Amino acid sequence: MKNNLKVHKTNILPLRWFANMCGEISGWSILKAAYLDEDENYGWQYKMHGIIYRLTWPIAYKYGSFYEFSCDMSGPAWDDYDENGVPYWEKTGTVDPDYTPMNKEQLAEWRESMNKEWDFEDFWTRDAFRIIKNV
Repeated sequence: MKNNLKVHKTNILPLRWFANMCGEISGWSILKAAYLDEDENYGWQYKMHGIIYRLTWPIAYKYGSFYEFSCDMSGPAWDDYDENGVPYWEKTGTVDPDYTPMNKEQLAEWRESMNKEWDFEDFWTRDAFRIIKNV
């Protein structure tokens, strides 16, 4: 958590408090709507939580506080390969018979893909639109 950065979208403190409160409300509403969606219960509660999310999320997104996460998987602590390119699990005898080890180019490509910033906002927005479309 020490590599995370808290981003305040506004410097107006009461507006930020209100937006963060709207963010909490919208988070719980979309979660409740997802639970109701899993149970295929599309009654008035489902629609109510979808409407609450639709009303509160834009305020929270525009004026609230968010964390930016960084996923840095470089360095010796994340290196599962020794100096010869042999994974540690092949040395311990716990090898999956269907496993094919990565060469150094594939490993570098995988690490580069893991260092990209994750877009959690897109995931929640897409899921929210799927839930809200039935409202």
